[in-house]
Amino acid sequence: MIINTSENCIENVSDISFLSEMVGGEKEVIRQIMDAFFNQVAEDLPSISNAISKTDYVTIKRIAHSMKSSAAIMGISVVRPVMEEMEALGTSATNIDRIKELNQKLILIYSQAIDEIKKEKLNYV
Repeated sequence: MIINTSENCIENVSDISFLSEMVGGEKEVIRQIMDAFFNQVAEDLPSISNAISKTDYVTIKRIAHSMKSSAAIMGISVVRPVMEEMEALGTSATNIDRIKELNQKLILIYSQAIDEIKKEKLNYV
């Protein structure tokens, strides 16, 4: 993971080559999956933040688990250890403060990934 300290953002967090290979480079399908990803993230990030604010470990675990799949499809591998730790802490119902720290990383990574994928989507028009 490369951190750009001048803008305090992470670079190169997504790689849609797996997605492209998976669907045989079909541009329309890639666009549809990207749109589904954007919609899912728009639901998941507020939902997990809400669950954290309520110390709802069951929901934290469930959302963290489900987010791993969409991240993998979009090639956001840097988020996997964050999601796995959040899921494990949700399972053990412990350390909400650590979960809050991980959520901040999650938001940063996904913010950058969304920007990257939006730019990449322009190649599939």
